[in-house]
Amino acid sequence: MFAEQYRNFFLLLLIFLISMLAVNYMPQQELDDKLVTTGQQAEHFAINYSKIQMDEAGHAESQLTASYVASYSGEAGTELTNPVMTVYKKEAPPWIIRSKTGHVSADGKIISMQGLVFIDRVAAKNVREINLKTSNLRVVPERSYAETDDWAEVVSGLDRISGVGMELFYQDPLYIKLLANIKGRHEYN
Repeated sequence: MFAEQYRNFFLLLLIFLISMLAVNYMPQQELDDKLVTTGQQAEHFAINYSKIQMDEAGHAESQLTASYVASYSGEAGTELTNPVMTVYKKEAPPWIIRSKTGHVSADGKIISMQGLVFIDRVAAKNVREINLKTSNLRVVPERSYAETDDWAEVVSGLDRISGVGMELFYQDPLYIKLLANIKGRHEYN
């Protein structure tokens, strides 16, 4: 009988210790701690987000996708993870703007592509391929306009030009302006 009491005691002690370990090392608790430390919680969030903006005739003007989106109240706006903005053109291939993170202003008028940003348009009839690389790009979709204060490099075929600060109107006619420290290389075939 004495051995049976010890066995029951050790069994209860073992269950208690396993329960304590499980409570203290649950991954959910780590996630909750991280959410509390951000200071602001999202009102809405989405995984694999996609939004298509249409023109008056019902044709797609642009599409914004992201692997994760968190929308905050007030003036905080919306945070994006892996945003990709595709701007469709009637007579030319679409512009594709992508970065690792981004932010949409509370009024939805400015999209900030943060970190390293790639802007690409493939070649087509009467249109050259263009690849731009920059960082911290501000996009104003209503004006078909983007700008940065950072270094930017434009590559089209064998031509390469770079500088600090850039203004881009991605419409017809295409307009790209580099603002300072401009260097370029043009090669003929």
